[in-house]
This record gives sequence, C-alpha cells and structure tokens, in this order.
Amino acid sequence: MDNQAEFADHVEVHEYARAHGLEYAWEGTAQFAKRKRQLAPEQYELRPVRTKRGVTTVMLFSQAITRAEWEADAPRRDALAAKRAARRAR
Repeated sequence: MDNQAEFADHVEVHEYARAHGLEYAWEGTAQFAKRKRQLAPEQYELRPVRTKRGVTTVMLFSQAITRAEWEADAPRRDALAAKRAARRAR
C-alpha cells in the first residue's frame, strides 16, 4: 500500500494496523486530538478511509509509543493498586 492510499473500509484499517504493528485513532475522537498534539508529524501517518457515512481520516502510529506510555505510567498504577489493597485490608 503506497503512502497515501485510501483504505476501503474500517476492516482494512484494522488488518493493516495489526499486520504492521501499528495503533490507530479516528478523526474526531479525543484520542486523535491528543496524539496529534503530542506526536511529531514524522511519528504518525494520516490516511483517508471510506465509511458508509463518507470519507474520514485515520491516524496510524507505532505501538511502541503506546507501550512506552504504559511503562512510564507503571509506578503510578502500582501506587494506586497498593492504596486500593491497603483500603481493602482495613
């Protein structure tokens, strides 16, 4: 698939992302806006997608970005889990 090829439907987006180790966010969602603010233009790719309501845009970006965010948030999640466990123990 060339760089700016249009996806035929949402299923094609999902299969392409899974096959290439990518995550995706749909235009008009909070996730799309967040990624567009946080990522440099070379870290994501915008592609048109045909839907039953017309053409929309999907943002494709590396799963490594999501994984790094998850790992960076681990101390906070662990602290919250410890707090919940302590509350339950009382």
